[in-house]
Amino acid sequence: TTTEREVGSVSMENELPDGWIETTLENVVEIRDDLRLPVNADERAGRIGPYPYYGATGQVGWIDNYLMDGEYVLLGEDGAPFLDPFKSKAYLVSGKCWVNNHAHVLRCFEEFGNNKYLMYYLNAFDYREVVNGTTRLKLTQSAMKQIPILLPPLPEQHRIVAAIEQQFSRLDAAVTSLQHA
Repeated sequence: TTTEREVGSVSMENELPDGWIETTLENVVEIRDDLRLPVNADERAGRIGPYPYYGATGQVGWIDNYLMDGEYVLLGEDGAPFLDPFKSKAYLVSGKCWVNNHAHVLRCFEEFGNNKYLMYYLNAFDYREVVNGTTRLKLTQSAMKQIPILLPPLPEQHRIVAAIEQQFSRLDAAVTSLQHA
C-alpha cells in the first residue's frame, strides 16, 4: 500500500474515495528531461531514419538514431495548447524514439501509476495557474513538478483508462458512421 511518506504530503481538503491520494506530479513520476536533445530541421534533413522525432505536441519528423526506448508520457513544455481544453498537451510514446527540448519526458513510478492514466489526467488538467509567458506559453519543470494530481489505486486507474478508451472508440465509430452518411 502507498503511504504518505512515499508520495509526499497529502492534502485532505476534500474527502477522496478510499485508496485515492492527492499529491504533486513530482512524487509519482520519474522526470527524464535529461533524455531530450534538440536537432534543428536542417540537420534532421540529413539524418532521416526509422526513428520518430517528437516535439511539444507530437511527432515532427524522423531521425537516424534514438535516445529513448520504452513507454513515456511527453508533456509540452512550450508550444502546447495549454489553454485549449479540447486539445492534447500530453501524449504517450512507446519504443525507440528521440525527443526534442519542447516536451517534458515523464514515466510513472510503477508502484504509483499508469502512464495512460497520467496522460489522460494531464490532458484534462487546467494549466492556467502553472504556465507563464505572453506570446508563447511555457510550462517550466519547477511548475510542472507542482501540478496537483489525484491518484486512485492502480486497479482503479486501469478501469478509468478502459472507460475513457471505450468512450473514444464509441466516438470514433460515430464519426465514421456520420462520414458514411
